[in-house]
Amino acid sequence: MLDHIRFNPDTSDFTPIFNQIEAKHPDTITTGISHVGVQPTVQWHDQQVPIPMTGQSSQATTTSFRKDTNGATEGVITASAAAPGGAITPKTVPFIDSYQKHNGGVSPAYDGFTSYDLVYIIADAIHRNQGSPDPDKMVDALEKTDYVGTIGRWQFYGKNDQFTHALKYGEGYITGINLQWQNGKQVAIWPKSVATAKVKFPAFVKVQAASN
Repeated sequence: MLDHIRFNPDTSDFTPIFNQIEAKHPDTITTGISHVGVQPTVQWHDQQVPIPMTGQSSQATTTSFRKDTNGATEGVITASAAAPGGAITPKTVPFIDSYQKHNGGVSPAYDGFTSYDLVYIIADAIHRNQGSPDPDKMVDALEKTDYVGTIGRWQFYGKNDQFTHALKYGEGYITGINLQWQNGKQVAIWPKSVATAKVKFPAFVKVQAASN
């Protein structure tokens, strides 16, 4: 990492920040932005910053981001929970299709997938408790969760594990995905098991060749 740049959420001009970044010649800009993703993305595109924009851009996880940025999304990569066409489980694509049908063609953001799955996980725990939402019984039931949702297999660590009640990640569980905006659409580019396209950047982005 060459630098770590924090900025005020009210920033309206990212030109000085992009100039600072370009001067250091990094291989990539690794973002960590949530509700302020529109303006930096628009300026990255309009100013043709020649460095790939990757990382986490929460607004870029929903298909409405293209309209919000007037099409400046091309080439942007972000981590997410799922992407249109990426069949993480048999439930992924049907959920996206149904969501788009009821929301004017817009796909859910990353938290839309987790929220959808968690409703079923909680309902399943209550069902296994014979309808009781008692907090102590719910903890016991949720510890026994083994549910395949839209983003993978959900299981939690136990109360005595190192990561108490945290979500299990990794092969066989939930991994998340990377998606990229290509030709005005979101496509899955990682992991290979769900990828629907290869990484492709607009012409103004100059990708550094890997050294041996």
